[in-house]
Amino acid sequence: MINKRKTVGVFLCAITSEQKKELCRSISRAAKDLDYNVIFFSFIGTIGADYRNYAQNEHKMLDIIPFDELDGIIFDNSNSFTDDIKNKIMSHIKKCRCPVVTIGEPCNDYYSVHIDNSEGIKNMVRHFAKHHGFKHIGFMSGIPGHCDAVERYAAFQSAMRECGLPEDGVGVFHGDFWYNKCYEAADFFLNCCPRPQAIVCANDYMAYSLCDVLIGKGVNVPEDICISGFDGVYEAKIHVPPITSAQVNLNTLSRTAFEIIENVNNGRPQEKCVNLYTDSCFTGSCGCNVNYYKTEADKSREINSLFRKNTFTLYHIYSVEAAMLEMNRVTKIEQISDILSQFGGNIGDYEKFFMFTFTDRKGRSSFETEIRSPSEQVYPAIWIDRSGSSLRPEKYFSTNTLIPADSAKSPCCYYISYIHFENHCFGYSAISMKNDEPFSEFYNIWIANIAVALETLLHKNSIRELVEDLEIASTHDKLTGMYNRRGFEKCMNKAFDEKKEEQQSTVAAIVIDMDRLKSINDVYGHTEGDYAINSLAHIISACCTENEIAGRTGGDEFYVFAFDYSEEKAMHYKKRFNAALDDFNKTENKPYTLNASIGIYMADISQHTLPEDFFKRADEEMYAMKREHKVRELQTKI
Repeated sequence: MINKRKTVGVFLCAITSEQKKELCRSISRAAKDLDYNVIFFSFIGTIGADYRNYAQNEHKMLDIIPFDELDGIIFDNSNSFTDDIKNKIMSHIKKCRCPVVTIGEPCNDYYSVHIDNSEGIKNMVRHFAKHHGFKHIGFMSGIPGHCDAVERYAAFQSAMRECGLPEDGVGVFHGDFWYNKCYEAADFFLNCCPRPQAIVCANDYMAYSLCDVLIGKGVNVPEDICISGFDGVYEAKIHVPPITSAQVNLNTLSRTAFEIIENVNNGRPQEKCVNLYTDSCFTGSCGCNVNYYKTEADKSREINSLFRKNTFTLYHIYSVEAAMLEMNRVTKIEQISDILSQFGGNIGDYEKFFMFTFTDRKGRSSFETEIRSPSEQVYPAIWIDRSGSSLRPEKYFSTNTLIPADSAKSPCCYYISYIHFENHCFGYSAISMKNDEPFSEFYNIWIANIAVALETLLHKNSIRELVEDLEIASTHDKLTGMYNRRGFEKCMNKAFDEKKEEQQSTVAAIVIDMDRLKSINDVYGHTEGDYAINSLAHIISACCTENEIAGRTGGDEFYVFAFDYSEEKAMHYKKRFNAALDDFNKTENKPYTLNASIGIYMADISQHTLPEDFFKRADEEMYAMKREHKVRELQTKI
């Protein structure tokens, strides 16, 4: 896969927070240090607070992953994934032969790197109780039943007992590890009696959100109430005041996960679960380090950095808006690549971007025909390779390959995203970033917009096909597949007008009328009559070797129109036609003889104003032959 190096697959969801981005950076660094390729399988998951429609079909990405080609798997078993996706990932990786390492919530079936939840929480309680001398401490827990929430709550109770305080303190509020319950939590703690002097939160997101709500209610942090968190996320570090927290070194975590994979693959002893302990950082929200910036210059640099990030976001929002408008105008797949090249600077400094679309058995791509499950064959619909090191497939390639071969000397790092719209499966994207940076928060917006553009393109193609089908149905004879009268006249008139402008062309009008069709229908039935008509139509079409226009213009009548003809060509046409009739009658063993009368009229195009004038003369020639056939038939009977 990709190259001769070993490849580790990493399953992550919602790579938008700074904590997840730092995890990606640390995994990328560890992979490079140990000379591994790494592929991040990036799930978008729930969008916003509760929009789950997009996540419902993301599990289909699992069907295209060549698990047998992976040399190791790292699974972020956190609450970022929906339960449905998490269970499906677990179901797939159970079948893997390679070592699987979970980070986040431990799983007994696999190796795990477990962040110790106990000591970090206990140190926060000890700090508030012993260093600050607080007696009234509250706890904001996480999602009830979640392993991290359970462990951190138990650690809080244990430390409170250790400090000689009630194990639940002034009260326990169950949050959601996110922002959504901070208002309820603030009201809960402010109504506690006694009011807490400090609140220990089970993670940083709840901690700094609660801090903001309390400040909004006129409560000073840390002067009135101290707050602590857990995890050491970037947003908590730059918060004002910075959140006191416990955190694990993500570089150590990622390196440990790769070392487990390396040990297992090389047959070295490896314990099932490796515990990593957190470091405590006591800072602004507990009042221990009010001067948390070393110098005013540090403070200015941090403020400038935040200002630049805010400016970056605002600037690139306009690019997203422009791209969305352009996406609505897409009529062919190449335009998406052009739009990405023009407006895609907001996704970060990327080196490669590929989009592979699923194809059906006929080779049609997912934006051309409806595909509801991933196919084994994909088409490189978008190919942006700034380094030129990837080998582009000539046309299609197998999803077992997933990513084309790469000749780069250093290990490769890709992020794979599944592209779909409800039940319509379009394909997947692969992006490779420069250095160790993951993509920006705008990338998932791009993926969603591309999915919408492909859905629109699919609808446009479906409408175009429907129009084409209707056009064919209205211009072609259902029985024979030839032009019907409408289709024949439309094609003939267009060609006639074009040739008329050239002012010089010999035109041939050929009228062919089947003999004795009524007799065949009456004696042998209409099914046999249809067979005879269809056979004659095939003969007429097969004889058209000089770009003639042919059609069935009546029940037993056929027209052929030709330009730049000659007497020799007309003679050859008639000769081929009669020979084909003879061959049919000799080989088909029908109880009747297939025969037809033919009339040919030729003249310079300037001789007549309308094509119909040519056919009137050809019709006369045809009827003359038909009369001869009838006379000959009567003489035979006598």
